[in-house]
Amino acid sequence: MKILAGLTLIPALAVGSDHDSKQLRWLAGCWISTDKSAQEVWVVDSDRSLIGFDVVFSNNQVGFYEVLSIKRKEDGSLVYTPHPSGQPSASFVATEVAENGVVFTNPDHDYPQEIKYAREGNHLNATISLLEGARPNSFDKVACD
Repeated sequence: MKILAGLTLIPALAVGSDHDSKQLRWLAGCWISTDKSAQEVWVVDSDRSLIGFDVVFSNNQVGFYEVLSIKRKEDGSLVYTPHPSGQPSASFVATEVAENGVVFTNPDHDYPQEIKYAREGNHLNATISLLEGARPNSFDKVACD
């Protein structure tokens, strides 16, 4: 499964508590790859989930896109679900949530099995990989102007 050829992640997420909500709001906004070949936009939905959209351009046309979401399940876990163009959806459970980063995993998925987002100022890095970081593919984005 191909996830964000320009940036993995920016998941749509439903956050249960105000603390969690504030912790993950750093993902909200518009992000563009440094070479301008990919763009990702995240918004906080009315139910405090994050909804995202990622698009990758090839020859000035949309080459790949996906709709993203992060929601809180009844058991309290955060679940990231990408809906990639032309491919089945898969869900990834948050295994780490920090002030400016989050890690989602799904050991049963073919590729990726791990999706990481990390923000530092106006830079966002997303990395997709197998568990434990094998076969990494990273995407750097900056805040849109």
